[in-house]
Amino acid sequence: MQDQENRPYRPDDSDHPAIVRLHAELDAARHGIDVLGELEDDRRERVVAELLSAVPDVASRAAYEAGADRAVATIQRFEGRRADDHESATALWDRLVLSAVEAAAAVEPTETDPATSGRGPASAPVGTASGARV
Repeated sequence: MQDQENRPYRPDDSDHPAIVRLHAELDAARHGIDVLGELEDDRRERVVAELLSAVPDVASRAAYEAGADRAVATIQRFEGRRADDHESATALWDRLVLSAVEAAAAVEPTETDPATSGRGPASAPVGTASGARV
């Protein structure tokens, strides 16, 4: 994998693509919460449901790809950046941040095959077809 400057990605880079995506998702969610009051009830409910689903999903994916510690640290930098000052918006933002932290922290580190240079999990453990724990 290479970044935009066409240099190989290094695991110590602070701008891992998954972390960049997580940052963008959190930023978009914060701005999305700011405009919820302008939406009709049905639309607002759909947007809130999407936020509550998408943000933790992106957080867990970032934790899987870049490491839980890095994902949680990225999310926690957003904790103080509240949406507007409305109580309901603040409560929703706090809920989003908490669920994102929980999703990222729940990701267990996986072993990677050195031959794949960290591009995915190692093969399934012996005795299981899918890698599921028994």
